[in-house]
Amino acid sequence: MPPIEGDRTQIQQVVVNLVRNAVEAMAGQPDRTLRIATRRHAEGVRLCIADTGPGLPPVVQQAPFQAFVTTKQTGLGLGLSVSRKIVEAHRGAIGFASAPDGTTFHVDLPAAQEEDRAAVA
Repeated sequence: MPPIEGDRTQIQQVVVNLVRNAVEAMAGQPDRTLRIATRRHAEGVRLCIADTGPGLPPVVQQAPFQAFVTTKQTGLGLGLSVSRKIVEAHRGAIGFASAPDGTTFHVDLPAAQEEDRAAVA
């Protein structure tokens, strides 16, 4: 896997946010499977985090990255908004696909340039 450019702590925060959301989405589900995968693509790396939760409600699907949008009883609903800002600050993109049997978030980040070998690996 090629190294990516970026701040290690910020990229870890994105991963933690997405994994935590996936785990919380699967609470009470009979099948609780979390899949985390990375793969190369033309410009860099794609990280996918998939869960077997009930999928995102339509109201959340309309604006999942907007601050304060949440389905949770507690919390502020800032995780996806902050994650998007971090990913975009790293010249990347974040998106999702949701269905009644689960949601997958994907994060695309550019590969480090040759001169940036101190990048996140």
